[in-house]
Amino acid sequence: ILLDGRDTRAYDSAHVPGAINVTMVRAAVGTRAAWVVDPKSEVVVTAETDDESRRLALLLEAVGFRRIAGLLAGGAPAWHEAALPLQSTAAIDVSELAARLRRGEVRLLDVRDPSEWEEGHVEGSRHLPYYDLGKGVPDDLRNGGKPLAVACSVGSRSSIAVSLLRRAGVDD
Repeated sequence: ILLDGRDTRAYDSAHVPGAINVTMVRAAVGTRAAWVVDPKSEVVVTAETDDESRRLALLLEAVGFRRIAGLLAGGAPAWHEAALPLQSTAAIDVSELAARLRRGEVRLLDVRDPSEWEEGHVEGSRHLPYYDLGKGVPDDLRNGGKPLAVACSVGSRSSIAVSLLRRAGVDD
């Protein structure tokens, strides 16, 4: 499993297919990773620089990851220079999301914690905390007929969720 610790926008612009974004920009990167990846799994890490990749490995080790196989030297740019495919993920702002929802063009998945959802959410959105996607992707998220927009409060959890959805084959 490739864990990518870069900022969510850097990850969105270009990432290795199947990589899971657990940004180091926010606190608790190791904990978020452990919510969605079994710490017994063999992982490879990447980040903005090789030094940041090493730091990510240490943060993961601090929460029990013991099978860190190495780092992707040079990160996504090196992957691209080796003529290997990259993916990107579109990022839209709140006003664009609202417009697309009003036009019925997208479905909205809210990946915040239950307490945040209960405090308020967009009517008609689907709630599933990001960490539950580590257990698998429900069928209704695979077969919705419309593209899926994913949101949280800041962006780090939605990036993890999108990573997991794409890794599971949800490309819309």
